[in-house]
Amino acid sequence: MRRPSLHSERLLLRPLDKSDAPSIEAICSQRAVSENLANVPYPYPDGGAEDWLDREAKGLAGINMAITHEGDLIGLIGIKASSERTIGDFVPSIGYWLDLPFWGKGYMQEAVSRLLDWYMPHEPTERIRASVFEDNSRSLNVLQKLGFCEIGRDEGYSIARGTQSPQINLELTANRYKEAMQ
Repeated sequence: MRRPSLHSERLLLRPLDKSDAPSIEAICSQRAVSENLANVPYPYPDGGAEDWLDREAKGLAGINMAITHEGDLIGLIGIKASSERTIGDFVPSIGYWLDLPFWGKGYMQEAVSRLLDWYMPHEPTERIRASVFEDNSRSLNVLQKLGFCEIGRDEGYSIARGTQSPQINLELTANRYKEAMQ
């Protein structure tokens, strides 16, 4: 799937570039960011962003885009293929992170909404999922405002935390998203 640049009121979501590595590494090196993510270590390793960008460029990390504000990378957003293929459930999932100075200002809701506006018409299942750790109320709030509904709870492993943590699993249907955006 071609990755366009997507504009919103304050943001530009754009394809990633090797030059994004230093910003990705700096932001992911913040414990408050990495501990809310499943697959990001803390401390973030030197060169880790370059390795991840190499996998991303080969299509091995899903559809990922830089979230930029006034030309600066402030976060990342992506959609990956289902991780539940073994049980026959082929629903993709969305994930994201944002630099600390931009928390609580509506940037992530704006970015998620813009990505979903572009992606949902292309998704044959007309569904998308997300998981958030129970103690990540900001992310849960973003998803619920956009129409995501809880479908279950379990535990998810966080590399940065080094442990299993309670998580909330959510799902958004195309119809619920349309209703939430009205």
